[in-house]
Amino acid sequence: MERYLATAKEKILNFWRNFIIVVSENERRTLAILAGLVIFAIIFSTSAAFAQKTIRQDQLDELVFDSLKSDHLIPLEYQTVDQKIKDTKAISIMFSQPDGTSFRNVMTVLDDPNQQTMLNRKFYYYPIVYDSETIAQKYKLDPRQVTFIFFHNGKEKNRFVVESLADLNNEFIPELNRLPMWDLKK
Repeated sequence: MERYLATAKEKILNFWRNFIIVVSENERRTLAILAGLVIFAIIFSTSAAFAQKTIRQDQLDELVFDSLKSDHLIPLEYQTVDQKIKDTKAISIMFSQPDGTSFRNVMTVLDDPNQQTMLNRKFYYYPIVYDSETIAQKYKLDPRQVTFIFFHNGKEKNRFVVESLADLNNEFIPELNRLPMWDLKK
């Protein structure tokens, strides 16, 4: 075993010495190769980060937003919620995972033509799919629940959680209409 380790150590040292000799003899070429590798790594890292955001937005578009039937929901793009809250004077946002019993119940009420006539405004929908723990901590909500939050000048002013309603069919639309909201077209 010791002889094997000694042989391996000697081979590694010989390789290192030869590597140093080659690098010192071809210093310019070596530096050019290293610079090329660094540039490639930077470009690859940047494109991977951009691609991830684009892929996630495409997934949300196809799997979540395309299935929304209600005209009262305005999809909010992935990772834009903070900027939208900051840039909009008054905004109401529904935070929810795009599945689960509460979400399906809300969608059933919103898709009902009788209920739609009683709803007097539109609101944004931000699906909690990615970074759910971060969103939950930032907006102090349970990602498994459907939460409506009204923001005015970037500050939260009012909220309600659908699961806290005793009778969804009779209380949901009036509660949603009570949220202070401005016309979203402004």
